[in-house]
Amino acid sequence: MMPVVFRIPGINWDVPGYGLMLMIAFLTAIHWAARRAARSGGNPDVILNCGFVALISGVIGGRLFYVIHNWEQFGGRGGVIDIAWGILDVTRGGLEYYGGFLAATVCISLWLLLVERVSWRWYMDIAAPSGAVGLAFGRVGCLLNGCCFGAPTPLPVGMTFPFGSPAQMEYWEAAAPGNEVPLELLYTTPGSYKLDGVPFELPGLMASAAVGIPISRESIAAADGAIAAAEEREQAARAAVKKAQVDFAAAETAETRAALLKARRELAAAREKFADIRRPMREHGLAASALREMAARHRSVAVHPTQLYSVIMAFIVAGVLSTIYWRRTRDGQVLCALFILEPTSRFVLEMIRTDNPIDVFGVFTISQFLSLCMVAVALLALALLRLLPPRSPRAALWSPPPAAAGLQAAGA
Repeated sequence: MMPVVFRIPGINWDVPGYGLMLMIAFLTAIHWAARRAARSGGNPDVILNCGFVALISGVIGGRLFYVIHNWEQFGGRGGVIDIAWGILDVTRGGLEYYGGFLAATVCISLWLLLVERVSWRWYMDIAAPSGAVGLAFGRVGCLLNGCCFGAPTPLPVGMTFPFGSPAQMEYWEAAAPGNEVPLELLYTTPGSYKLDGVPFELPGLMASAAVGIPISRESIAAADGAIAAAEEREQAARAAVKKAQVDFAAAETAETRAALLKARRELAAAREKFADIRRPMREHGLAASALREMAARHRSVAVHPTQLYSVIMAFIVAGVLSTIYWRRTRDGQVLCALFILEPTSRFVLEMIRTDNPIDVFGVFTISQFLSLCMVAVALLALALLRLLPPRSPRAALWSPPPAAAGLQAAGA
């Protein structure tokens, strides 16, 4: 697991593993599809244009599907701006493959039919194997991000994930055996308890035992200097609040009231910075380094590495589709094969994944249900292909424009 692969020097921008793999997936898929188009007489520029359409629509569709399916993660974020930012922030993942896959399929189809005005069946066949390759690299991104994991397993293939990872958090919440978290690594939100309607705080260990949540992986990975700076900021904010309270008590004016409100807002913001690690440090008298060492020993239970299973299956599907493309007897067969092979493998993998609830008819996950629908549509499409000519009437071979052809000849 590597949510951040590296940091760009100078500008100090983190490069997320998930985003990096999406970029590699896009470039690899487009390059392979363009070569396939050129070898078979298609226009590589059409493939390039379709690639950008797929990139934009796929990200939007995948995020929209994820947000709808997991609205509880976004609806309670606060104001409209907080909710909107949460929806737009895809740096840590949060894309559902089928949402992006279906959105990209629809948008590419419209682009081919309405803008490029070329053979839909032929160019979709050209793109189909690359779609599987893109999925393979995308699942590597899931592995780096720590999402899309499987159920606990005692088998040797089981993989553990670091403290604070989605797998560790999910199975901690489920109280899975072997996934226990010591009190020192739990954080309690202040003001969580009430007595006769009045908020109060329990002593450290009692509070942790009652409603503690594990320290976030971001706070565990934070540098000692950053944590110390956050502590100093809070102390300075507390002092500013005390001074503002004294000034306000001495003279209740609009200026002193505004200063007091501003100081309190600053204190509230200062408290939040790395609060989940600073509070346990104070309660247990431990340094951040000690908590990091403790967290390193408390990884998740061993789970099925379904991300790796998906990578392997996607590469196999891509190879099969590429073979089918060069041996197809009708345009459209490769696309139908994609809609049969990939959903079938996904249906099986969903049986050992636990991150998607069984919420369709009480029997299927949403991905399993969509898989069944796609296979059914693909089988029907294969039957209907027999009613169409083997070669699409719009499947005209492409040749470079005269100017481009001259440049190619000069380069040769």
